[in-house]
Amino acid sequence: MEPTHTRSAEQFRGRVREFLCANLPANWKGIGAIADRDEADRFVDCWRDTLARNGLLAVSWPVAYGGAGLTKVEQVVLVEELARAGVPSMGYNDTFGIKMLGNTLLRWGTEAQKRYFLPRIVSGEHRWCQGFSEPGAGSDLAGLTTRAVLDGDRWVLNGQKVWTSRAREANWIFVLARTNPVARKHAGLSFLLVSMDQPGVEVRPIKALSGESEFNEVFFTDAVTPADHVVGDIDRGWAVAATRSTARGSHPTHRERSHGRRHEAARSDQAWRTSSRARRRARARCRWTPTAGALEPMIAATSPFEYPA
Repeated sequence: MEPTHTRSAEQFRGRVREFLCANLPANWKGIGAIADRDEADRFVDCWRDTLARNGLLAVSWPVAYGGAGLTKVEQVVLVEELARAGVPSMGYNDTFGIKMLGNTLLRWGTEAQKRYFLPRIVSGEHRWCQGFSEPGAGSDLAGLTTRAVLDGDRWVLNGQKVWTSRAREANWIFVLARTNPVARKHAGLSFLLVSMDQPGVEVRPIKALSGESEFNEVFFTDAVTPADHVVGDIDRGWAVAATRSTARGSHPTHRERSHGRRHEAARSDQAWRTSSRARRRARARCRWTPTAGALEPMIAATSPFEYPA
């Protein structure tokens, strides 16, 4: 079933198509046509910057926080057109920065946290990774042992995280740490935001059989972060982390459903379900995320970028 969009959403589709035609090469064949991994990575970085400069990242976030203030239906339209053009909708670390942390801050963050962190996520100044799993706490995440102790106006962290994706490309990490050692496992955890550009944070790559090192270990040795860099309440980080896993910024919230926007929310939900195939195709094509630059020579095609006249 093909979703039906509003007139304003279709007008927005036209603007997205104009943007794509203006910013992709005439012979663009899709990200999958770039055979060289390093070249694909460069394209991803450049394309991500292009999206950010044109207000096409985190588009449903409020303008005050770096977003575009668009509707969820318009967000669906954007994803559909990016998928059709064979380009990703964000950069590598944006899964952690925009999808996970950003949308978590929209729900749980203080006003100061939203105004400071969210625009820097969109601009790319802050590149995020997730510090959850530990050598002894994977499936039993609540058994983690990384400690954070409040020392005056800052937290001091000690411990280790493992299987941390994209940590070497990140400069910030959101960490689930134990702040109350005597509470029940789930009850004594806090959700902290920590800069990785400090002596107390060390990243060690984990080399896979393929030779690549997407995963990493992260070690905290008296690493510090300000006392107000806690998302949600102290010792209540488990609830924040649990909603982080489902926060997408694409689906309507309970508040939206209950304040006179049920119709638009339902249309958005339907559109996301029916466009899931296009999004899966986009992710498959965009294993190396998007960016625009010199893309010659191109290798044989995946879905040429052409729109009907």
